[in-house]
Amino acid sequence: MALLTSQAEAEGVEADAWLDWPAEAERVPQPYHGVWRRTLLRNAAGHEDRATRVFWLQTARVHVDLRVSADRTTFDGVSGLDAMPRDGLVELARQQGFAGFTEVRSGAQEVCTWHRQIDFSPPAGTRDIGTMQFESPDILLESGVDAPYHERWEREPASVGPTWAARLPYQAVLAAGALHGAAAESGPDDRPMSFLACAGRFVMFARARTSSATAWLARHRGRTLAQVVGDPSVSLEQARALLDFEISLAHVAASPGALPVIALSTHPWREGGTLPFRLNADIEMAEPYRFSNSRSNHVDD
Repeated sequence: MALLTSQAEAEGVEADAWLDWPAEAERVPQPYHGVWRRTLLRNAAGHEDRATRVFWLQTARVHVDLRVSADRTTFDGVSGLDAMPRDGLVELARQQGFAGFTEVRSGAQEVCTWHRQIDFSPPAGTRDIGTMQFESPDILLESGVDAPYHERWEREPASVGPTWAARLPYQAVLAAGALHGAAAESGPDDRPMSFLACAGRFVMFARARTSSATAWLARHRGRTLAQVVGDPSVSLEQARALLDFEISLAHVAASPGALPVIALSTHPWREGGTLPFRLNADIEMAEPYRFSNSRSNHVDD
């Protein structure tokens, strides 16, 4: 990590170099709230993808997005990034995901802009913006504005219900046991940003890589993360630091007080385990496990 920090400083790259901050945080209309599963992507060449597992959780202001290929290795027997060889790191680097604030503008067509505050991928230099059309209350069609694509989204029935989201303080995430490796040992100026968002009986947790790793990755604008991680000039220590970025989708148990069970994650060894945040799907606000006074961190009030 020291190498990442020194290189970022030498390049004069800020840790938030690619972040797309919204001008203001208006509330997203209620019809968008919930967890949406992508059932179709059609690109400009007409190629269709119906297999990639893509989930987008939307609250009144915050979004969390996770994209994992259907044929990703299960990584059986793996418990973390430590000692993982480069080929395994490259496969993990092909995943995508991000979290931040959503802006919806009305007009002849509604236009959504996803202002990414944290991003699994290197900065792309383009906006994430699309025109939106509801085919039905639970089917949403998206067409790219800055890039030619078409996506079809279906709302998960169990995601209908109260929604909320919070920016979690570093110390709370650390105390809950949701930080590992370099992220758990980072100094005051190197702490990762974390979001927790809930919709009905779904919860998504997004915890970025450290600030120094984020700043170093910003040097690689326009490249894919797999290209960066697969580059022999990038050390294995650097590659592992770049992949120390968790986005997990979990189900909130029906029994009060039970921990959410992870169904899909950028860290596949976490799947089947639990998020250390004790939530109640039937109330509008909740306290993460071992984390009190979270109300001030909610961004969806």
